[in-house]
Amino acid sequence: MENRTVEMRLARMEAVTAQLRAEMDDVVQNAYNQAVEDHDEQRAAELARMIRNRMLEQSDKEFSLDRLLPEAPSGASFTAWLSWLRDLAAVVSNNWAVYRKALRDLTDQEGFPFNIVWPVPPDKE
Repeated sequence: MENRTVEMRLARMEAVTAQLRAEMDDVVQNAYNQAVEDHDEQRAAELARMIRNRMLEQSDKEFSLDRLLPEAPSGASFTAWLSWLRDLAAVVSNNWAVYRKALRDLTDQEGFPFNIVWPVPPDKE
């Protein structure tokens, strides 16, 4: 019974935390929109980076290398290692990798920080 109570409390705390994070994202997005409207380049850039960093953080679980990496071959066969490298290249160039690179390159976009084309996560396309 006591374990169930602890689990229920933890579930409630996780729900409250998730709600606070969602509200925080909205606050940052609204502040960014206001900075763009005010043509405050420094503030808009700072907030755009905050949004970008949050998006990268949210996509971490989708691009966890320990989950995606193919198992390395145990032998010294050139063919086995070449195949492994091809598999590794496929992991590095998957949709999540492309999305995360687009996020990291956000500040290189023409028009940054006022006119940003935000990349769309692969699971939202």
